[in-house]
Amino acid sequence: MISQNALRHAEKCRFCFMCRHLCPIQLQTGKEVNTPRAKGLLLSMVNKGAAEFDKDMAQTMYECLICDACVNDCATGYQPPLYIREARTEAVVNDLAPQAVMQLIENVDATGNIYGVQKPSFAQEGSDVLVYIGEVAACKVPQMAEGLLKVLAKAGVSAKVLDNEPASGVMLADLMGYVDEVAQQAKACAAAINATGIKTVVVLDSYDAEIMKQRYAQWGAEINAEIITATAYVAKLIEDGKLAAKAACGTLGACHDDDRLARTFYEFAPIRAIAKAAGYQLTEMFNKERLAKSCGSAVALAYMPNIVTKVAAGRWDDLARTEATAMLTASPEAYLCLSQATPEGKQVVDLYSALAE
Repeated sequence: MISQNALRHAEKCRFCFMCRHLCPIQLQTGKEVNTPRAKGLLLSMVNKGAAEFDKDMAQTMYECLICDACVNDCATGYQPPLYIREARTEAVVNDLAPQAVMQLIENVDATGNIYGVQKPSFAQEGSDVLVYIGEVAACKVPQMAEGLLKVLAKAGVSAKVLDNEPASGVMLADLMGYVDEVAQQAKACAAAINATGIKTVVVLDSYDAEIMKQRYAQWGAEINAEIITATAYVAKLIEDGKLAAKAACGTLGACHDDDRLARTFYEFAPIRAIAKAAGYQLTEMFNKERLAKSCGSAVALAYMPNIVTKVAAGRWDDLARTEATAMLTASPEAYLCLSQATPEGKQVVDLYSALAE
């Protein structure tokens, strides 16, 4: 059913409980089946003929954020997302995936994005950098994209944004694994970027940045430019004195380290530099940097909103244990999820908009 490599990870993980306390979904649902160990055990049972891979099991494989908290903490190097992704491929191929998931895949087929709408355009001409907005910011958090572009303009950066910006493939990959359809999206995206001839690509969403940097080359979809996260790029503008820091706003905030920025890129300082430049005083949540608790992802929110809202509420609980009143983020995915459960008296802050004001 799944590759031997993925099965090797599943067989090892089924014996181990050591990451169960890190799974943000398990923490909110209390269901053992939501742990990485349980998912590995289920796939092991299928491999041994002791269970059938059915719709209930497929549903379980989708109750995961692929946030990599389990991978980050594994002392032996095993990777539950590896077999979970392949199980999702199996679910889609055999028409076992949840209906909500299949609807998102149909939306991608129809419109190129999971939301099933015409992706808003932020097209503009520029020559210094190409800004890749991504479908989450474009469709759901446009103010963050607008804020980033304003910040770049204030710094004197000539930024180009593609018209009809193609999908990076990351949403489809999280829904159905690293299949050929994802590789085709990657190739189309890389071709559109390469056609501009611009040598620096500033990527707003860390999810898009991850697949571009980690997977594209494997599919022959190399991008002939430097890929840099928007947080790292803006922090460098601040360091170089191209953006002046704002006066203190008197608000105490804590930075949320989003899943892929924290555990793929190990990038923690830039968001804090941006927050300080935007005038915020900073404190820290207990779960921070590589150990930051996930608040959910945009694709998971789209097919299991009730669970992701609970997960986001759990991240707000972490903030409540500090004196902060503001959750600070530079991730459209995080902003979208955190906004689903913002407690009274607290605020989720889009740092690009805050810096641009």
